[in-house]
Amino acid sequence: MLSARINTAVTVAQPTQQLQTDKIVVQREGAAEFVERKRNHTARIIFETKLFDARKHKIGRTRDCITIDGRVPLGTDCNIPQIEIASMRFFFDGNEIQIPKKLYSDCYTPPYFKDYKRRGWIDKYLQIKFSDDFTHVFVFLSAGDGAGVYDVIWVLSKDGRHTRFTHSGGDCGFLNWDCTPKL
Repeated sequence: MLSARINTAVTVAQPTQQLQTDKIVVQREGAAEFVERKRNHTARIIFETKLFDARKHKIGRTRDCITIDGRVPLGTDCNIPQIEIASMRFFFDGNEIQIPKKLYSDCYTPPYFKDYKRRGWIDKYLQIKFSDDFTHVFVFLSAGDGAGVYDVIWVLSKDGRHTRFTHSGGDCGFLNWDCTPKL
């Protein structure tokens, strides 16, 4: 299943599932790469998405919502998700810095990265910015669908000490401060 190569160290999985909508083929899984350059620095983020397989997760229930692997899922409106972020890789100036799975493993229903990128829509859903001192990279993601909409900001650090902030629901989010609907 692994076939295409990006540079020398990154292998990208080709999508195996597609969604047909209005005669447009949408790639729901696979890997998508995003690069931000500023001055002499480069940040590269690679997201890999895949179909959610409930057999590979522990599904539970709280009084108000389901849990997946012990956590309330983002982007699902408390339903079983269809798509999950399978991996998230971070490269800062060519060096890969590991991202703990706990920072993205509860994020479901991401945008169709490759399809949105191809159509020029991705800037409404994903942005990457450097900190002023170039020691951190901020990754802004708007994801989910309907009542399950959420935003996440990952703060990725050169030293590997990463964190994130999340916001659930509504038209106002990290990438949409003026609350205008996304088209």
